[in-house]
Amino acid sequence: MPQHYIVCQGNPSDIGSKHGSLLKSAIEHNVENFWTACKAVRIGKQTLIQEAQMLAQDYTDVLVKEIRAIAKATNLDFGELLAFNLCHGRIFPDECSVMFAMGDASASGKTLFAKNSDKIGGQSLEGPGFYKHKEINVALVVRDDDGRVIVGVSSAGSTGLKMGVNNLGMATGTNIARTVELGEKTIDTTQMRALDRVQLAREGLQMENALDAGNDIASRVAANPTATPGNIEFVDSTNGVIVEGSYDRVAVQIVKSGIASRANSFVVLKDLNDPSDVSSHCRYVRSQQFLKEHSGQLTPDLMKQLTQDHENGPGPNSLCRHGQHYEEETSQSSMVVELDGENPKKTSFWIALGKPCHAWRDPDGFIQGTLDQLDQIPEGFFNGEVWKRFWTEEANTETA
Repeated sequence: MPQHYIVCQGNPSDIGSKHGSLLKSAIEHNVENFWTACKAVRIGKQTLIQEAQMLAQDYTDVLVKEIRAIAKATNLDFGELLAFNLCHGRIFPDECSVMFAMGDASASGKTLFAKNSDKIGGQSLEGPGFYKHKEINVALVVRDDDGRVIVGVSSAGSTGLKMGVNNLGMATGTNIARTVELGEKTIDTTQMRALDRVQLAREGLQMENALDAGNDIASRVAANPTATPGNIEFVDSTNGVIVEGSYDRVAVQIVKSGIASRANSFVVLKDLNDPSDVSSHCRYVRSQQFLKEHSGQLTPDLMKQLTQDHENGPGPNSLCRHGQHYEEETSQSSMVVELDGENPKKTSFWIALGKPCHAWRDPDGFIQGTLDQLDQIPEGFFNGEVWKRFWTEEANTETA
């Protein structure tokens, strides 16, 4: 596989231009399929564009400039790309399992963070931008003019992050919460300025630390809730901050020691959870069990093992999620981070694209690096080829 060091670097316009030019074809297909999915659920294009234009007021100018530059580089309509970014969560909600361990729970004394990104599929998700009815995951590397470096997982054309880490030593992740309101669809999000969690995660990484990021995002979600209830996690060497947000309430949990995790449900706002959601309960209980069992001895390798865990499965109830039908919520990618509090730029990360139980077990399925010395990254992590190779619903049940 050819090796390239690909990074979006510079001011917001430079970053967006590089992003757009590198991934033009994939972005075009992702946006096309986004609108196909919108049509399938009878959401009009102009309605969503108008909603996105209104939502843009709730994000930084930096984000909007970056999206505008991506649109210019790909010759796509700015309004359409804005809607793809700011309304993406309404059409493709982020599932996922997030786990972390503060320094006293790890073997090295460094905070550990891990996430599996899970997604539903759909009949409308067809074409080169998708594979077997699922959205392709890609790696994203960004370096801005202020020296901030962000590495994570996204989809081509999206400025948001499914999960990521910056060179100040802060990691982030997001996941939907399956509440009774969501299940009954009693809330019309078209009547509110509904924010997008993956964009909030990206903007949170512009803050100095997890506490600042959590406080800022919690206040924004309190003013304008996200399109679906859910969690946003920010973790550094001192604090783990979990923001739980529903349509009419917000809760913040601060974790200074020990372990924490979230599946697709709330812990603080647990009274809102849908009692029929078996998967979230199983994954939360299993993650807590594993983390507590290994508390004080947790390592990056053990966190990778956890992301491949098939307890209660392999299937929709295991942390490494598998399904029989493309509309099931299954695991698409994974990330593990070891945060270096004394020298944040030495923070280490590992990214696996595709099904975790396959990608982690093949040297071509994952990358690793530190925030100060990003090794050359195979082009396949940016154009979707690695994801295509290692995504499957077939479970790898061999001993890891």
